[in-house]
Amino acid sequence: MKKCLISGSFDPITCGHIDIIEKALAMSNKVVVGVFNNEEKTYLFNLNERVQLCKLALEKYDNVEVVGDSGMVFEFCNKYDIDIIIRGFRNNVDYAYETEMAKFNYDKCGVKTILLPADKKFDNISSTIARELILQEKQNFAQNNVEEINAELNKYLPASVLSLIRRKNNE
Repeated sequence: MKKCLISGSFDPITCGHIDIIEKALAMSNKVVVGVFNNEEKTYLFNLNERVQLCKLALEKYDNVEVVGDSGMVFEFCNKYDIDIIIRGFRNNVDYAYETEMAKFNYDKCGVKTILLPADKKFDNISSTIARELILQEKQNFAQNNVEEINAELNKYLPASVLSLIRRKNNE
């Protein structure tokens, strides 16, 4: 396998995302992490911030490139000569959604998708919960009531990402 795409909104990138990226690295020569923007979604971090967080989290991997995009995945595949899409799933709901997206992308650009199960220790990790915890931490910071939230965030986010988010929140 030559070049694969791992796409998502990465709002923010989690330890679960990195697990899938590491699995993809074992299968491919080059991994492109496509940070996508969907105008219909509300994000905690804008596209440039999400790209920055991904680059920070993945800086130790030489054969990973992080690219932000507002288009469709199938268009991105054509533009960047992607050979395969790799997506992770945590449960049956994720699997069903990812299967439908895989069919759609294949029909549009002929690029197949490989679905990889998340490691069991990441089954309950999602960007949605991470965002909620970040917002709770920010709201409770003034009350010095963040120890429990801090412990949860450390399970969800890479230390470098969490550190940058906290610095930005304190600006």
